[in-house]
Amino acid sequence: MRKIDNLLNPKSLQNSQLGALTQQLQSHQLLQKLWVSACPELLAQLSTVGNLTNGLLTIFAHSAIVANKIKLDQAKLLTQLQDLQSTNLLFRDCKVTVISVKVQVKSQPRVIVPPPRKLSKQAAVSLKKLAQDLGDSPLATKLNSLANKT
Repeated sequence: MRKIDNLLNPKSLQNSQLGALTQQLQSHQLLQKLWVSACPELLAQLSTVGNLTNGLLTIFAHSAIVANKIKLDQAKLLTQLQDLQSTNLLFRDCKVTVISVKVQVKSQPRVIVPPPRKLSKQAAVSLKKLAQDLGDSPLATKLNSLANKT
């Protein structure tokens, strides 16, 4: 077995799978920075970058509304992306010529609403009787209010 230091050594990272994944991650983060820099803040929050292949930048929108907005502003966004490529040294290798938008809806867990519980008439009568037996007390007041919620 190799020691973990050998696996994380910068020389071995260049040829390892971990090194390839690290390089992919850095490329993806760079594309995301480019996208966030070029588009309005709200669109940047509601979309993520997929990949860049032969000048085709794939964007994943969180809803169809966001996807349509990106498609409507596609010409303006392309111009801004190309301006950033020419002016910012960090984005020189990100040559974007076309934007492709796909909808990738984020799933949200359904909220389960418990059905309201109701007392039967017999239970309400029993609670009122118990409240009368207790007399004037805080518990009797609570039991009366509970019995009235039928």
